[in-house]
Amino acid sequence: MQGSHRPLRFTNISNTVCKLTGAPGVSYVAGDDGHQVGRAADRIVGHQPVVLIPNATASAGPFLSSAPRKSDCQQVAVRGLRVYPPDSYRSAYLPLPEFTCKPPQSRSYLKVGPILPGPNNSGV
Repeated sequence: MQGSHRPLRFTNISNTVCKLTGAPGVSYVAGDDGHQVGRAADRIVGHQPVVLIPNATASAGPFLSSAPRKSDCQQVAVRGLRVYPPDSYRSAYLPLPEFTCKPPQSRSYLKVGPILPGPNNSGV
């Protein structure tokens, strides 16, 4: 499957220490209404919490699948990503226009690794 790894960065902009544990929620979104395309990313978990002092950054590495060269692929244009930090119900929208396959509801073409210290973690 074709795709790319791009780090998702989380920066502590508060004046107090915060802790992030696990992997963020990530999904493709499309349309003016921002509806979700396919299932959310499969999360790879099992790492220790990351403690962020003020202004520190941690990151997680999602694998973003582009439309593979398969005859059974129904290509769909997506506008970006909806990202939920671990243990949060508030999401952020990241514009990232591209094409992906519209998977069946039982499958995701996205994977995301755990949040790790540092700004450039891009592997899953």
